[in-house]
Amino acid sequence: MSLRVRLIVLSTAWLIFILVLFNTFLYWFIVNITAKSEKELLFGKAQSILESRRIHDPGYWSAPDLLDEFLVSDEMIRIIGMDGLIKQELQSNEMLVVHQPHVTTRETYTIKRIEKTRCLYVQVPIFAGNEQIGVLEIGRVLTKWSLYIDVLTSALILMTIGAVVLSVIGSFFYTRFLLHPLRQLNKTMQLIQQSATFRKLDKEFTARTDELGKLGITFNEMISRLEELVQKQKRFVADASHELRTPLTIIESYADMLKRWGSGDPEIRKEAVEAILEESNRLKNLVGSLMQLAESEQEDWLQFAELDLMTVIRSAASAMEVAFDREVWVESEADSVPVTGDPMKLKQLLLILLDNAIKYSSKPIRIRIVPGDDSVLVQVVDQGIGLEEQMLPFIFDRFFRTDRARTRQTGGFGLGLAIAKSIVDRHGGTIRMASRPGRGTVVSVTLPC
Repeated sequence: MSLRVRLIVLSTAWLIFILVLFNTFLYWFIVNITAKSEKELLFGKAQSILESRRIHDPGYWSAPDLLDEFLVSDEMIRIIGMDGLIKQELQSNEMLVVHQPHVTTRETYTIKRIEKTRCLYVQVPIFAGNEQIGVLEIGRVLTKWSLYIDVLTSALILMTIGAVVLSVIGSFFYTRFLLHPLRQLNKTMQLIQQSATFRKLDKEFTARTDELGKLGITFNEMISRLEELVQKQKRFVADASHELRTPLTIIESYADMLKRWGSGDPEIRKEAVEAILEESNRLKNLVGSLMQLAESEQEDWLQFAELDLMTVIRSAASAMEVAFDREVWVESEADSVPVTGDPMKLKQLLLILLDNAIKYSSKPIRIRIVPGDDSVLVQVVDQGIGLEEQMLPFIFDRFFRTDRARTRQTGGFGLGLAIAKSIVDRHGGTIRMASRPGRGTVVSVTLPC
């Protein structure tokens, strides 16, 4: 069953439910209001009959003129004994005697449908002193009232049928109008599938102010994001292939040289072995970086714990000072900064940022820590060669290099900052870079406390 048919069926079923509920209440309300006057009239007549003393004496119940003065057209009056037998009965419409007599101890009424006509019966107990000796029953044919109720019933039924028919017709058109944007969305998705190219919804769709318009905006944003990811993936594959092809080509060349001339020349053999070992190490480091990027996508990559960020920063700074024999200054307004995070990954983040700063700067590196109420700002500042402004939006992309020749000399692959961004994102923080050529670079990391 299509969505359109389901909407028509559900809306029609809901309308039928509401109409049946409303019509039932309306019918019950009108019937009770209009029947109330008839009931009061018959109960009043019963009280008038009971004012006669002879009614309270069973000896007079067989008198033929006992009830004559009270009988009118389309009525029945009868006295029922406590044994359930009829003691006296007068009627001006034989239809009324169909109702079976019964004994009651209180005032009651009954509306009964006889031969398509409604009849009203009231029963009132007859007492002699404090003892009930019988029941007075009065019946009346409600011809006009029954006609009015039949008209009301027909009107309600016809109104319900008409409303349902109009609802189905209206649902047919408004669902067509309502589902038109969804058909347009489905058509766009089919075109994407068939052509294998990304397409967006037109402005007419996204200009809507309802939920469908918001859906269109979200769809276009998703397509833009997917297109961006596909482009990044293509660039990643191309860059990874390039990074892998270069050392493999070198290894292959030196292996071929060893095969041809290396057996008789120690210098050639030494040069080839050193080159193969160097490129093998590059391949090993590259594969390790790629594995780190793959692991960063896993849910359990981080092991969170309470830690002092200042301890992690000082440890990373000390390690880089020893490794590169360079000065790293730590500037902070607080002696300790408690945070929740993975201490190993946070230290790796700082090592990556310090490594980049040391490679492209000959002056001391500064680390500034500025604690806030609910976050802490960590800045790594160098006075190195800096970057062009147009490069900054891509600096955290995988394999992005500002200068491929210089990066190969420093031993990088363009993956360090991508790993750093992944670490910051997984900690719920932000990372950004500001740089000017010849004046240095500032990398700012904000982490939640």
